[in-house]
Amino acid sequence: MELDMNIFRSEIENLEKKEQIFMVSDFDDTIFSTHEVREKDIRKWRRWKEWNEYIKNKIGYKKFVEDFYKWKNFPKNIIKILQENEGLILTAWDEELQKLKIEALKLERIPLKVVEEAKQKPFEMVKYIVKNLKYIPKEIHIFEDRPEVFIDTKEKVEEILNIDVKIFKVEMNGNNKEIKIEEI
Repeated sequence: MELDMNIFRSEIENLEKKEQIFMVSDFDDTIFSTHEVREKDIRKWRRWKEWNEYIKNKIGYKKFVEDFYKWKNFPKNIIKILQENEGLILTAWDEELQKLKIEALKLERIPLKVVEEAKQKPFEMVKYIVKNLKYIPKEIHIFEDRPEVFIDTKEKVEEILNIDVKIFKVEMNGNNKEIKIEEI
């Protein structure tokens, strides 16, 4: 199914514009580093879907989250930005697992949207603005460790919403080190 943002055009025309910046952030390796998981080689040779099945069926989501997320420290740079502004955590993977991670880190106050694949993120972001925010922000700031899907759709999002979109590449090297955020 093609995710065409044009379906929101008529609704967008009726939305109020506000002088508010809308902040959108990925979760894994943007807010919380998966460096420890990679270090312990939990993933091993498995591809993304195989890895998810392994975690779900062999380790168990709750045990995985308890071992790698609960009570862990992590940089609060992006969380602070999301909490001080209108924000959304927009991430891809398994919804049940992502919700457990968010709960373990006590981030439930920040709205969460989980998609199956990263390529769905721009569409779901626009949908969230139309259906949940119900206004057009003056800008969108996107924080991503792999921003390619937003780079590819930036002009379309800007054209449909008639606003500026700024994309920030985030690089993390563990949760106890400073993160690098660079506008692209």
